[in-house]
Amino acid sequence: MPDERFWTLIDQARAGTSASASPERLTALLNQLGEDEVSDFGHTFYENLCDLNHWRLWGAGYVVAGGMSDDSFHYFRSWIVGKGKQVFDVARTDPDQLGPYIDTREVDNELLEYVAMKILKRRGIEEDPGIVRVAAPTTNLKGSLLRKTTRLWLFRSSPRYSNSCGRPVVRPYPAPRFPASLFATNS
Repeated sequence: MPDERFWTLIDQARAGTSASASPERLTALLNQLGEDEVSDFGHTFYENLCDLNHWRLWGAGYVVAGGMSDDSFHYFRSWIVGKGKQVFDVARTDPDQLGPYIDTREVDNELLEYVAMKILKRRGIEEDPGIVRVAAPTTNLKGSLLRKTTRLWLFRSSPRYSNSCGRPVVRPYPAPRFPASLFATNS
């Protein structure tokens, strides 16, 4: 599936909101497509999940969610894909800049990744578009994940920050406290 088509479907499933795509809206959209296009969508979805499989993003997710297991990281990546191409590109290239896109503490969208597979199964096709399983991030982990996400951490832990429209937003949850030793550099 062409990249532009994939991201258009994700944006339509977001229905003009800043939230991650709705699995229900995506189901309605994909139900209108043929089997090959649904399968292509599923494969593209999983390819995008794999593109987001790196330690810096896991560190950013850990800071945002206050902790992140391997399953949580998987669902966090689904949430990012559901936020659209702009957020996907930021997460892929510089996850420390995700702060303005975090609009909820619930940063997972597990059900989004199953939409294509469920549609194909209802149509009698037993294909799993995500047959390529995603392992732990493949880049080297050097130093503390928290040190690698310092800017995002400072952004998230401030008492007020701006949303993507530049308006102040009160943080709806307390920032966890970490000892300063986590941010110490050992060169």
